[in-house]
Amino acid sequence: MNTNCKLAKLALNFDMSGMVQPCNLTTYYLKDLKDQRHYNVLTDDVKTIWHSEHRKKLIADHDNGVRNSTCSTCWDSEDAGVKSPRQTFNEKLRDVEVLESQPRVMIVKPGNLCNNACRSCNAHTSSMWYKTDYALDDQGKTFKEYLEFFKRHKTAYTNNDLLEQRFAEWEDKIIFWDMYGGEPMIVPLFFKLLDQAVASDTVQEKTFNVHTNGMVYKEDLVEKFSKFKSAHIGFSIDAIGPKNDYIRYGSKWENIISNLRKYMADCEKHDNVSITVRTTYTPWNIYYYDEIYDYFQKEFGITASGYWCDDKPWNDVRYIPRKVKDSIIGKLSKYERDNKKFTENFNELKKWIATEPAGYDELQNSFMEFNTKIDNIRKEKFDAVFPEYSKLFA
Repeated sequence: MNTNCKLAKLALNFDMSGMVQPCNLTTYYLKDLKDQRHYNVLTDDVKTIWHSEHRKKLIADHDNGVRNSTCSTCWDSEDAGVKSPRQTFNEKLRDVEVLESQPRVMIVKPGNLCNNACRSCNAHTSSMWYKTDYALDDQGKTFKEYLEFFKRHKTAYTNNDLLEQRFAEWEDKIIFWDMYGGEPMIVPLFFKLLDQAVASDTVQEKTFNVHTNGMVYKEDLVEKFSKFKSAHIGFSIDAIGPKNDYIRYGSKWENIISNLRKYMADCEKHDNVSITVRTTYTPWNIYYYDEIYDYFQKEFGITASGYWCDDKPWNDVRYIPRKVKDSIIGKLSKYERDNKKFTENFNELKKWIATEPAGYDELQNSFMEFNTKIDNIRKEKFDAVFPEYSKLFA
């Protein structure tokens, strides 16, 4: 069995709290095998993390045909007959030389500061989620005490001189920067790392990506991006109009579309800078995927793409009740017949939706149960925003 993963040999992923993984899809948090303590950039040199025995163990598993359970996102995709991120990156990174001394791919989530609280997100990833998360369960502590847990999310990447020094040392041989949030456009370290990469002697050999909710426009961003071999601004958009604002709580649709038009105008001057629209397929929006695809094709000439979320049952389209799945596939199949470009994405999506994971029967109502709790906290109504779709769950 081929379980080789090129990305694990090339990359480090820095999560919001300062912990480190081989990529952003695994739950394999790197740790010191002697004391079983997870590494963190607040206390550990990233050079030590890169050379750690724990990281080497995962690579050895991949090389020896062992399916490490922490990489289930890729294994589940492949078992469903869907192309996984592992397979995609193996193709994209096939010719990239692996270096013993340092990573070539840097995936960075510099803190959880954010201006959205998306329904499929959480307090670990978005600071806007704190109040909702606190209200969801009896925390047994005051809100001030609750916030203490997230202190490292604020400090891990703030004035971390050693970390920034290592990034600077490695810069010339880094070929790919991938920046997430929170919301990178409001995080100072994002701009530090961008300027550092632009100033590098190897800037024309690099690719630089940023993932944004589109709420912030920076007029000099595309000009800086034009210095790279290639660069991409990925707009994370999960529906159209009020539906997007409901799912991505805190977003303003008119603002997002205005900023998208501005960035597209900036990109017209540079062939090496592109804009993509990425949708996270969840039970909130999967019924409307044809509308998302159609809107961005017609209005902007952009082919919206995306990937599914599988971290929690309520975020995972595989756990939707069977009768609702049938309605979703039926609706999207009608659109598919008239839109051939839609077919490739949709065929993979159908395979994924049809899968029934472990515990399906017990968990198929988890989406509506969770969403109703969020509605009650935020004083919103699912059926008011999604009248047609909500009836399918009745």
